[in-house]
Amino acid sequence: MTRVFFGLILILTAFAQATIFPTVRVLGGMGPDLVLVLILVWSSLHGPREGMVWAFALGLLLDLLTLDRLGTNALALIPVAMIGGAATSRRLFHSGLIIPMVAVVVATLVHQFVLVSVSALGGLHYPLLVSVKFGVLIALLNVLVVPPLYLFVMVTEYLGVGRAARA
Repeated sequence: MTRVFFGLILILTAFAQATIFPTVRVLGGMGPDLVLVLILVWSSLHGPREGMVWAFALGLLLDLLTLDRLGTNALALIPVAMIGGAATSRRLFHSGLIIPMVAVVVATLVHQFVLVSVSALGGLHYPLLVSVKFGVLIALLNVLVVPPLYLFVMVTEYLGVGRAARA
């Protein structure tokens, strides 16, 4: 039941991120990538295999919603799930929040690199310095949303496991 609820949250977040968020003019129309953070947190809790399934499916949905080339977002979200899974197996600290916050910076930069690389292969070229600045700003915004989204996923997990145990 938890996975179904999480899937619905991911779909709603993808729709909001593709349709509502671009119209909000805070920080020049730039905002955190909530889908990326949710995929990272989920794969850090459930492993890279499950995270990659969610990343691929949601990436295809994002491609359809944003009219990007099919597979671009799916390809860019796969490394995010792998980074989240690696954060699970190599806990350097005992806090469950520090590793995802560090991992989200790395995952965001890798995600941006893949998006820019795929765009370059498709014939669109972006200035390197602008792409790096954009990636760093998005990474910092993503760090800000890790704690509430991490808490949300943990509460969802707790409630889902608690209901399953009582049933």
